[in-house]
Amino acid sequence: MIKDSKIYILLLCFGILFLLNPYLREDEEVLLKNGYRETDGMKQNTLLLRTMGMKKVGTAFIWIDQVLTVGEGGNPDLVVEKIKENSDKMAYLDPYFLTNYNFSGSILGLIRIYKRFDLASEIYQKGIEYNPDNLILKNYFAGMMAASKNNVEGLLVNFEKIVDETRDDLLTNMVAYLYERQYKKSGDKRDLEKAFKYWSMLANSKDEKYKEIGLRKLEKMNKE
Repeated sequence: MIKDSKIYILLLCFGILFLLNPYLREDEEVLLKNGYRETDGMKQNTLLLRTMGMKKVGTAFIWIDQVLTVGEGGNPDLVVEKIKENSDKMAYLDPYFLTNYNFSGSILGLIRIYKRFDLASEIYQKGIEYNPDNLILKNYFAGMMAASKNNVEGLLVNFEKIVDETRDDLLTNMVAYLYERQYKKSGDKRDLEKAFKYWSMLANSKDEKYKEIGLRKLEKMNKE
């Protein structure tokens, strides 16, 4: 039984490595383009590049653990500690893995039961340090900082830029909810139109949870 279990785990690891192969090759190409080509001891398929590839694999496994940690929930203090620890490990192994900063930072900064703006700021600042030209990362950070000061307008300006350029159901859900809340307070039809726009985006989500939220909200708005 134990032997079969080990074989299964081994096959699973090989499967993950196969899926990550394009990701690893892309990393090697970046290394080579940044001055490692024709350098003694640093040619393609050398130990250095293979080691960098293994760092990518390590990052992938930590990323899986990060997603499971957030999904499973539990004691908020322990979850916060684990999210920050995983994020730091991924940043060390692959400082250019943007999803780490965006996901980990937004979870710690924007989810109500955590609200650790201090740790979220550390994560975003580290991401920006290694990826200074990435505008989406900067918009995440700016939006999160606006949220920490209850500046809803500033939050929406930055988060709209993100959801209009990239798929992020968690953020889309938040933007739609905030526009819906603003409409109920102000009665401004422009806020209602914005809420409808982002609920419609969620209704087309591949994630069944967010798709259900979007469809339910649209149905409610059409009845009203």
